[in-house]
Amino acid sequence: MKKKVFFVLLALGMSAIECEKPGSRPQDDLNASHAENSDRESNGGRLRLTLEGRAMHDKFFVAQFTPRGALFRKDNLQLYNYNLGSDKYPQFLISIDYEASDLKRWIGVKFPLDFLAFTPSADALPYQSTGQLEIIRVDGSMCEGRFSGALIHPLSKKEYAIRGDFKAVLRLNI
Repeated sequence: MKKKVFFVLLALGMSAIECEKPGSRPQDDLNASHAENSDRESNGGRLRLTLEGRAMHDKFFVAQFTPRGALFRKDNLQLYNYNLGSDKYPQFLISIDYEASDLKRWIGVKFPLDFLAFTPSADALPYQSTGQLEIIRVDGSMCEGRFSGALIHPLSKKEYAIRGDFKAVLRLNI
């Protein structure tokens, strides 16, 4: 029964995301300060995933790259489908650390999917994950990749198979 409730909430959340009217992406630079862009409208990115055989997608997806320095000891790439402070659900976040300041050197590397947080609703704890992620393409403004693994319920530790691919709008956090 809990599994059915989880998927109903998840489906409602994803359909709410999909029902929003898509907008257009403003032509600007790759700076990380894009608070004016609604996470409920298309930004040119895409997240497609299959969770326990059920397909979901989002038209807002960001890859924020932060070179090592004051914030991180390694170069950091965060992939997410929401703006900070947003009430949009489900929320999807992946964080990867690697020692290569040129994102093109990340292509083809298989990263452990040990920091994926998936939060299905505002009152739910985030699910954690296992698996792997691979960056398959990086160009001037986009980052593409795929992932597979399992989401782990925070309390019951039950695992749910997940796989997907993404095309994320690249933002530089420098």
